[in-house]
Amino acid sequence: MTRYLLTIALCMAVAVLPAGAVRKHTATTKNSTTKSRTEQTRTVSAEDAAEEELTYASVSRTNPFEIVPAAGMELLDDLGGGNSDMVADMIAYAKKFMGTRYVRGGKSPKGFDCSGFTGYVFRQFGYNLSASSAAQATQGVQIKREEAEPGDLLFFTGRNSRSGRVGHVGIVIDNDAVTGEITFIHASVSNGISIDRVSAPYYAKRFLSVRRVF
Repeated sequence: MTRYLLTIALCMAVAVLPAGAVRKHTATTKNSTTKSRTEQTRTVSAEDAAEEELTYASVSRTNPFEIVPAAGMELLDDLGGGNSDMVADMIAYAKKFMGTRYVRGGKSPKGFDCSGFTGYVFRQFGYNLSASSAAQATQGVQIKREEAEPGDLLFFTGRNSRSGRVGHVGIVIDNDAVTGEITFIHASVSNGISIDRVSAPYYAKRFLSVRRVF
């Protein structure tokens, strides 16, 4: 009997509640639900974005030493059988920076270091090189010194010629078929962007290898 009376009392209390109070309670509940769903959606979206960014970053760093042609460019299949016109254009373009000062870590016409210069020039023709001379020395394929052609990369040790470690890089601009004299353009610490001969005493004892990347 007591439970029956309590049930009736509760029903009467609900019945006499103002309509505005009921609507306010309903709106509050609806807003809370909507807010909860919105926050949940935002959280999921943020997680998706983070995951997408991570995936992209992972893919872009899969092989940091790979020769990656720029958008719209194609990597030539037969290394050494490259477009002679493109090579000529590349050498001409590199020579435009003759006299540009040497800047350690420099990668722009405001100033270059050796790998910054080679990377900058190659990038203008659709090829991305790694940041350091040592890393660039792992790209493409190694060829014999006498087979060097314009556009190939030359590698030398740094100031310590006995180290055996790559410390300098330049771009071949000519290999005389008669004399075998190789000339190259590079960023020299003392002269900035300049042209030198591999046979010069300073470079002859530091020469390490030649690599072809296109």
